[in-house]
Amino acid sequence: MSRALPAPMVQNLTSNAVGDLIVMLDLTLKSGTEYVWSGIGSISWNGHTYRGVGSLGSVGDIKEGIDVKADGTTVSLSGIDPTILQECLDDIQLGAPVTIWLGLLTNGQVSTAYPMYKGTVDRPNVPITPDTLTITLALENRMLNMQRPTMRRYTSADQNYYFPTDCGFVHVESLADCALIWGA
Repeated sequence: MSRALPAPMVQNLTSNAVGDLIVMLDLTLKSGTEYVWSGIGSISWNGHTYRGVGSLGSVGDIKEGIDVKADGTTVSLSGIDPTILQECLDDIQLGAPVTIWLGLLTNGQVSTAYPMYKGTVDRPNVPITPDTLTITLALENRMLNMQRPTMRRYTSADQNYYFPTDCGFVHVESLADCALIWGA
């Protein structure tokens, strides 16, 4: 599937006055949504203030191919104070939405951005070394949900669990024992 970049981004990339490419991350946690970007300081875009993590943050490879499969990626934050490690891990919400943006920074302002990856938080990994403490979050593609079996059944009881007044499946159970003769 071809991807179309926003017209302002294409225009800036093809002109001589190219801005800086940046990566921005919208990460939903239990305490709220965190907005971070790949530079230093704070920038505003889309009504949110993104805090810079500089070289302390990194994003894994983002793959896309012609096969229908759910490729994931990772995001990492290093330089975490060991005294707040447990607080950080408690704030991670599995299944929470994540968006990774490719932005164009022109004159200190985000002129346009493109969503490179949308997915959900899968699991944290905390490799601890004597020098650094890093939290790496595995992100899974939303397409992964297509591979999971549904736990719903086409029965009246299952339908009434979610919609108590609906009687659309009331005759489904009786169809299981019904002998139908075709063409009689």
